[in-house]
Amino acid sequence: MKKEHIVIAGVAVEVWRKSVKNFILVVHASDGRVRISVPFFASAARVREVLMSRMDWIRARQRSCKAQSTVAEPVMADGSEHLFFGKSYPIRICEGKGRQGVCFDQGVGITLRVRPGATIAAKWRLLDRWYREELGQRIRELLDKWQPIVGREAAEYRIKRMKTRWGTCNILARRLWLNLKLVTMPEECLELIVVHELVHLLEREHNEVFYGHMDWLLPDWRNKNELLQ
Repeated sequence: MKKEHIVIAGVAVEVWRKSVKNFILVVHASDGRVRISVPFFASAARVREVLMSRMDWIRARQRSCKAQSTVAEPVMADGSEHLFFGKSYPIRICEGKGRQGVCFDQGVGITLRVRPGATIAAKWRLLDRWYREELGQRIRELLDKWQPIVGREAAEYRIKRMKTRWGTCNILARRLWLNLKLVTMPEECLELIVVHELVHLLEREHNEVFYGHMDWLLPDWRNKNELLQ
């Protein structure tokens, strides 16, 4: 694997030469950084040609990333909007002496039942726990679906907040780590990451063999992947 830097049409691009068949273009959501993975022997002219052909899309993605970076984080207040598997729902906060918990209804939204005087931190912890439970349930369903297809089984999965990755795979322990933020993304994104990490149990590296497995298992995985960039 070899990394290069070029500037084309005023846009800085990281060029990664790898054992891949296709050109894979990514604009990072966090900072608008542009990266393209290319076959080892692709000419510089061909790389520039591909980038120029996607320049309108690159600039649009960078504008979108910049706009998203200015959007305020969700607040914990009655009526505030929170994402749940790709859709935005209002939160209703109901105080009472009964059992604390979260109820969800597509027509109503997310209802938090809390004790009178509950702190903001306590409300966030309740929502976080519910998010983890819902994400965990869907992960288990996807593992049941995909492990027989991939032909590999994970020994376990865990959920945690991650800043730069949607998922990771500990090959030796056969342990999958999934980003809690996936609970806010469309469910097809979660499916992509689960399959991606299971495929690492077949092939450790992001190489031609790995992407061959992905193309066979999820032919439209690149379109889904754009939702995560």
